[in-house]
Amino acid sequence: MQKLKELFRAKRAFSPVIASLTLMLLAVASGIILYGYIMRWTGGITQISTTMKGQLQYDSLANNSTHILIYVRNVGGKTLDLTNGAVYIDGAKELTLSGSLSIGAVKDASLAKVCTAETRYIVTVCCMDGTTVSQSLQAT
Repeated sequence: MQKLKELFRAKRAFSPVIASLTLMLLAVASGIILYGYIMRWTGGITQISTTMKGQLQYDSLANNSTHILIYVRNVGGKTLDLTNGAVYIDGAKELTLSGSLSIGAVKDASLAKVCTAETRYIVTVCCMDGTTVSQSLQAT
């Protein structure tokens, strides 16, 4: 029994150097993970935009037997340049826009398109600065 006690006392699981290195590695790894999490969480809060972004919303989107009628409003913080902007239906360019859309103003567009009843169409309005709005329209 005495030999068994001496055997357990003489053997160590880790040397102090390896144990210290393992603890340092765990501390660095957890610090990196915590840093990444916090930066992702606070990233959107701390970024300051130097330019106002455009934002569009549909006031009305409807169709009749031969046309799709679109009314879109600028609800963003800047005047939108519609020159070479476009209206897409299901990804296909249907109409090229022109002019500009001041803050709070409404732009109307009418597309000559015969819509199949009970069919859904995705209508997207795009400006040159990348401002877009998209909505589904079910034909009547």
